[in-house]
Amino acid sequence: MEYCTHFLAKHLNEMDAIQASVACGTLRGVPPDFEYPYPCYRAKSFSFLTPWLAQKNREQLVKKEKIQVFHGQMLHGGGYDAMRLSQQFDLPFVAQSHGADVQTVSEIIYGALNDSAKKHQIKEVLKNADRLIAVSSLNKQHMVDLGAQPDRIDVVFNGIAIKEMNAIPFHDLRPQLGLKPEDFVLISVGRNKPIKRMEMLFEALKKLKDYTSIKCMCVGPKQHLETLAQKYGVTDKVVLVGSIPENHDFNDEPPYPDLINAYRSANVFVSCSYVEAFSCATADALACGIPVIIGKCHGVKDVVKDGETGLVMQKESADELAQLILQLYEDRSALKSNEEQIKHSIAHLSWEHISKQMAHIYKALK
Repeated sequence: MEYCTHFLAKHLNEMDAIQASVACGTLRGVPPDFEYPYPCYRAKSFSFLTPWLAQKNREQLVKKEKIQVFHGQMLHGGGYDAMRLSQQFDLPFVAQSHGADVQTVSEIIYGALNDSAKKHQIKEVLKNADRLIAVSSLNKQHMVDLGAQPDRIDVVFNGIAIKEMNAIPFHDLRPQLGLKPEDFVLISVGRNKPIKRMEMLFEALKKLKDYTSIKCMCVGPKQHLETLAQKYGVTDKVVLVGSIPENHDFNDEPPYPDLINAYRSANVFVSCSYVEAFSCATADALACGIPVIIGKCHGVKDVVKDGETGLVMQKESADELAQLILQLYEDRSALKSNEEQIKHSIAHLSWEHISKQMAHIYKALK
């Protein structure tokens, strides 16, 4: 979400007749002297004074930058803050959901709605926002289910840094990861959290044990993944890549060359998450020209052409996932020829295009 805010603000400021500023807290790991490509007001953290300092920081931004519209990310976070500032300064506000604020998974007690205080804030924002932004049609439906008026919700997908990706030279990561040219390589990207449902992926790999050339790169913290691979007996199929980049430097912004080349070195991207409002990892995989396998509760399916640029699970079981992987494996000779078609399918998600959509929404509220 932080990078979505960053890229949006950056590209808005490259447009004519619009200026975007950002107010945020002190982000862990970001150097105090970090230079943003737009006006950024970072509040200081100081014990019990932190909320007061954050409020004063926002008030300073409003007055100095002559703000006309507020845009709050996450309904119970920036959205709620934007609502309060809107009331204080009598200015319109836009609130944007990113998923975790309006979606729940009862099996793992996931979602902000499980917290009564956050649920109250979310419903207040849904009721009072001048415009609401969803990142997918699934995300919009979750907002409507909570009482939001459908005609006040705009769907604006998360953007992709397509131009920057295309400028990254290709470097095959297979040799350094012990993968052969003839291997059929899956890739998963993200932290091993309950919402990601990595058990399904590893169970599917177990069902494909006789297909020795089917491998899986797991990009993200290795914590617990090695144990999980041992549990399902798939250590010979799984390559634990770790986080990319390994040592994060805030002067280097996405897209990261090694991560982009990890996608390019794979044949298929797989996400087994219970629910995703709009997975940036899935969108990045498509931008790299590889097909995806995703769940039916993934908002990014709005831009996936089922059967052409990817496959959408319906039963969401390890058996079904194994069958879909095998389907692409048996048709692997055709995947390379579809690369340009897959890339073209998400060309409209460039940040240049997304920022124009946002600017249109802002200007309609002035």
